[in-house]
Amino acid sequence: MKRLFILSLMIILTVGVPHAAMTGLEGHNVYIYPVVRVTTETNGGSGTVVYSRAKNGIFETYIITNNHVIADAVKIKDEWDSNEKKEVKIERRSVVFVEIFKYRSISDPTGTFKIQADILAYSKDQDLALLKLRYDEKINNVAKLPPKDLNYNVLDESISVGCSLLFPPIPAVGIISRKNVLVDSLAYDMSTSQIIYGNSGGAMFLSDGTWIGVPSMIPVTGWFLVVPITHMGLFIPFHRVYDWLDEEGYMFIYQKNIIKIDKEVKYGISRD
Repeated sequence: MKRLFILSLMIILTVGVPHAAMTGLEGHNVYIYPVVRVTTETNGGSGTVVYSRAKNGIFETYIITNNHVIADAVKIKDEWDSNEKKEVKIERRSVVFVEIFKYRSISDPTGTFKIQADILAYSKDQDLALLKLRYDEKINNVAKLPPKDLNYNVLDESISVGCSLLFPPIPAVGIISRKNVLVDSLAYDMSTSQIIYGNSGGAMFLSDGTWIGVPSMIPVTGWFLVVPITHMGLFIPFHRVYDWLDEEGYMFIYQKNIIKIDKEVKYGISRD
């Protein structure tokens, strides 16, 4: 009987206790350092480094963000086509800027490394965009991407990180509070990890450092709908991001057994 009691106590202690968010350098490396600030000429928000790997000694680095963060850098204009003898719609994409923060004493932001980036893909409907840095060297802090079959549940601990009000990345700890909230027929998940304007395009993590989605919107209330409910943040879950990357031909970003060869994607052994 005593042995059964001890065994039951061990199960409670090992299984029933939720994971706690990491702190110190370990926490900074997995939650804060992969998050960047993304700006255009007139707008700004956050992004997350999701890939930085070498091809022929040259590193390629990709950032996931929201479309609404970079939307004003994409212009559709009517221009005269001399061959067609009529006006046609032409898309023009401006470069955007990605700022990677530099820190002293782990937590103290002392400046940024600002790099131009190209908009490789975007979707207004999905509210997602993929950026590629104009930079050939490795970015050390990359978000830990989940396997496609990862599941998390309501009450699991969550950590949101983003450039709230365009400040350096700010973490907030909470829990997953709802799943599959439909907005315009698209599924979002909800967290009590507080987010505010500027967090868009940033990161939502589980306590073990696994990236699980992109903070994208918050409910608002009050007169003229100007009061944000910051503990009801909605984020695009990673499986929606993966499906979109598949559609755009960038599945190599999250599938380690796929390597990128020019504009094609082929199976093979990938090496950092």
